[in-house]
Amino acid sequence: MRRILIFTFIFLLFSQAFAVLEIPNAQPKVGATQWKQVLDSTWQGIKKRNINAYTTGLVHRPKSETPGDAVSEGVGYGMLLALYSNDQETFNRIYNAAKGKRLSFCEDWHLPANGNKGMNDGGSATDADEDIALALIFADKLVKKGKWTNGNYANDAQNGVNCVWGSMNNGLLWPGNNWKPGYNVGYFAPAWYKVFNDFDSQKRNWTNAVTKSYEFIKSISSYDFGMVPDWNQTNGAFGLGGDAGYNGYMGGKTFFKDAIRILWRVANDYIWFKDSRAKEFLDNSLKFIKGKGGPSEANFYQLEGSNKGVLLPADDKWTQFNDQNNSSTWRYRREHSHLTVGQWLTVAMAVGDSADKVAWSKKMAEFYDWEKKVDFFGNAVDPKGGVEDTLHNEMYFDQFLAWFGVSLMSGTWVNVVALLDNPVQNTEGITEQPFDKPEPEPEPEPEPPEPVIAKAPARLDLQISQSRGNLSLHSKSDVVWKIHNLQGKLLFSSNLKEATWNTGNLTGTVIVSAKNGSSVEKKLLVLH
Repeated sequence: MRRILIFTFIFLLFSQAFAVLEIPNAQPKVGATQWKQVLDSTWQGIKKRNINAYTTGLVHRPKSETPGDAVSEGVGYGMLLALYSNDQETFNRIYNAAKGKRLSFCEDWHLPANGNKGMNDGGSATDADEDIALALIFADKLVKKGKWTNGNYANDAQNGVNCVWGSMNNGLLWPGNNWKPGYNVGYFAPAWYKVFNDFDSQKRNWTNAVTKSYEFIKSISSYDFGMVPDWNQTNGAFGLGGDAGYNGYMGGKTFFKDAIRILWRVANDYIWFKDSRAKEFLDNSLKFIKGKGGPSEANFYQLEGSNKGVLLPADDKWTQFNDQNNSSTWRYRREHSHLTVGQWLTVAMAVGDSADKVAWSKKMAEFYDWEKKVDFFGNAVDPKGGVEDTLHNEMYFDQFLAWFGVSLMSGTWVNVVALLDNPVQNTEGITEQPFDKPEPEPEPEPEPPEPVIAKAPARLDLQISQSRGNLSLHSKSDVVWKIHNLQGKLLFSSNLKEATWNTGNLTGTVIVSAKNGSSVEKKLLVLH
């Protein structure tokens, strides 16, 4: 019996081991035990959806504007996630595929869904170049310290460093090795450049790249809010004029999906290297978001004039043509989701106090279904009360940016070189569990919806039906259809007599209204 008990105890200990890379560190942490389990699960989901579902070995984008394609950004992100997931097999698979398809550093940035190049995309994207180079440097260190098996990463890592250096303009990173219209500050990675400085066999002055990056960031007029625009001209002005680049929403002049990554990149520099310039910028970021209301306000923001610090438009949706099924998809521009929370929380982990860290960890927990232990971040319904982006996003970019934030929060995302060369004693961090949330305080009763008009005028003659995630709306007369949630957010509108709303997985009560002149009918409808 004693042997059975001992074996059971050992088995339980073993079963709690994490697949993620475990390197002792003194970084700030919150709820590390549970968040590491989430990292394990979501990495498996990314492998299933974005890698194993395709034959190339690359990281693909299932719902991009050309569904199923692959980009070099995904190579860098995939290699970094594979590294911190301690998955050398997938790390090698992604990198070897990238070399075979010319998506590694200083080559190309895009591979169509059919797997054939057949196009000239104008060279590489330099954020991918620097992320691939960092991943290779860290992989080389894991091999040399006996944590990974044999792998010849050092020479390729040096080639990657050479590539990034050749894409610099006096210390400022061009957005592409063959594309130099201005700067994407979300690419600037001062922590990476410090690692490159120690690794570079050519002994080049990477310190200059760090200095120039911070000087440029500080010159931007939104610096006092701790944010940057998606794109800057070389003189620091917002946007790129007529060509705002690949993500050109509002001319590249807002704090949107390119720019938000600066929070994570600069947070790494403060957590790893305690750079005072990183702290100054992040202090501004934390002050801004706390002034807006804290974790509940993680989102994208406008940066100019009277709209400085104002959320992006809520209902300015982007409709795109999907070549696979001749249908359209849309995405909200304003987004309180695992993506935005995952990036903003890195600020709190770097420069926030314990209460800030716990608050952001608990907010992130709202975007993961712990009870079902799903393999992705996100919910069908935004906890704040709107439609979240989960059903309409790429299941690609959002998952990676959420993973970056959670891995930093759990103490998994570390400076591999520094900690393996100079080991430290591990610190536990804040042990409060993000998913063990206390009972919420009762919220005020919501204002009752407007009374339902029992019967519409005969000339409206409305018919509403549900089937297979669609809500069908029919009227024999001209009407304007509108559907709101109970918080008043517009979810759908149409001026067609017959309209169909794709509800996806959205459930709950909505208000359906139809208007013809002064005649209006409203109905409460429970989606299922």
